[in-house]
Amino acid sequence: MQCAYLFGPRDLRFVEREPLALRPEDVRVEVACSGICGTDLHVFSGMVFGRAATEPVALGHEFAGRVVEIGSAVTTLAVGDRVTAIPNTPCGTCGFCRSGRGYACQNRGGLRSGSWAPSCVIREQNVFRLPDAVSDRIGSLTEPLACAVRAVDRAGLRSGDRVCVVGGGPIGLFVAAVAKASGASAVIVSEPRAYRRDLARALGAALVVDPTSEDLGSLVRDATDGLGADVVFEAVGHPKTIEAAISVAAPGGTVVVVGVTDAAAQLTMPGQELFHRELTIRGTRGPTFAVPRAIRWLATLDFEPIITHAFPVGRAVEAIELGLTGNAGKILLKP
Repeated sequence: MQCAYLFGPRDLRFVEREPLALRPEDVRVEVACSGICGTDLHVFSGMVFGRAATEPVALGHEFAGRVVEIGSAVTTLAVGDRVTAIPNTPCGTCGFCRSGRGYACQNRGGLRSGSWAPSCVIREQNVFRLPDAVSDRIGSLTEPLACAVRAVDRAGLRSGDRVCVVGGGPIGLFVAAVAKASGASAVIVSEPRAYRRDLARALGAALVVDPTSEDLGSLVRDATDGLGADVVFEAVGHPKTIEAAISVAAPGGTVVVVGVTDAAAQLTMPGQELFHRELTIRGTRGPTFAVPRAIRWLATLDFEPIITHAFPVGRAVEAIELGLTGNAGKILLKP
């Protein structure tokens, strides 16, 4: 079968390979839809979390499909089940996992092959059934939505909080939707691209700001009685946007950094800001323990507006190039 691999910066090739043999704990999933993640865009450009990719990378990890084969030790899934999955899960036995910090597990594992292919192989414990009410298109959003659910958890969001999301790409839009559904009284989205500002409005943002032509700080303060946002999410992964997120937080507010910066990125900010405003700044990493709730949200909220384009997987390069322009929401690939 034809599988997408990246051999170097912008060097995506479809490689003919035999399907992987299953281990006892594995399942094989026939892929119906697979999403393009922001990480895929970084990988395509030659970087993985700010570091150069050193070997061919199998692409695709957000997907939905149908189980077509199960390993001998699999007990919770059956052939024919409609499923989604996350690319890796904590081992559950290391020191980090046993102390409730599974996000830091050094023994994570799960997806053995990429989902930009007719099928992929993954461990049983990484796979989740989809309810009938969730289509394959929407089911493929599970992993990024779970990342957004985890980010809102990390914020300690309270009903009535006023929220600002810096960055209106797919993850920022997911965070905005979950924050609103979780009780935020108003959600403000800052996004330089007009296309994505329109998506934020379609998802119910109370205020949408173009930071290239408008003063984000002034508009946030105007919308929050001069106080600033109770919770701010940074969903870009750039020092300047992290600094902007910190600057619009209210005294006593919380800033959650969702975006992934380059490894060498450095922040510059007055240290006394933390002291005088008693800010809480937190990171968030992946979908840890948020997948079941994300699937419930998929069955409850309308996420169709976030999906703006779908391409055959053979046109993956064209789809990625569109994603890099920012003139798209979530882009799906179909085998």
